[in-house]
Order: sequence, then structure tokens, then C-alpha cells
Amino acid sequence: MGAYDTPSKDCPYCGTTCEADWVDVGVGMVQCGPYHCESCHASEIGPEYFDCSEYDNEKGRYVFKEGHPFSDKEIETGWYDPESKKISPYANTVNGQLVNHETAKAAYRMGLLDEKRI
Repeated sequence: MGAYDTPSKDCPYCGTTCEADWVDVGVGMVQCGPYHCESCHASEIGPEYFDCSEYDNEKGRYVFKEGHPFSDKEIETGWYDPESKKISPYANTVNGQLVNHETAKAAYRMGLLDEKRI
């Protein structure tokens, strides 16, 4: 795989091939949005996954904090369960629906991109 390849992933819920948004940083591509499934609407969990964990010195690894918002399946897959209707707060959305970077840019120009309060 080359520096400018953008890999796809299979949805852990329905198996459909999924894409993410990528940006050219001059020496290759960097993922800039979550993978999302156009079929069942599952989406990859973003940085909030790590916001909900802390390092446990006794166990020698990161563990989830009490009251974290993820189901066991979401922890196992690293993707939001489509039935939960949850989307990463870091993802581009319009009217609460996950959109790719092209749609997000157009919505932003029209003032329709959902505002994030992270």
C-alpha cells in the first residue's frame, strides 16, 4: 500500500465496504473522519473512545471509566452500533446525519453544517 492509498474497511455490523474521509498532507494521506457505513449507518468511534478511558497502574493497561457510553459490542468493534443511532461528536454531520467531506464543505458554505461543542 502506497502513501496515497486510502484503504476501505468492512462494516463490523453488516459487512458492507466502508470509506472514510482523507486529507493529503504532502507526504501521503491522513484519515480525517470516521469510517462510516452507507448501508446500515454504523460509524467508527472517534477520539471520544480514548476520552472515556484511563490508565490503570495495577492492570498495566487502559480501562474504561465508570459510566462510559459504549456497549460491549461497540468496545469490541470500535464502531457505534447502528441501532444506537450514535455518531462521533467529531464527525461531520448535517441535521444529525453523518456526511462525507464534500457534503460537509457544501453544507458549511450554506451555513447548514451542524455546529460542534466539543
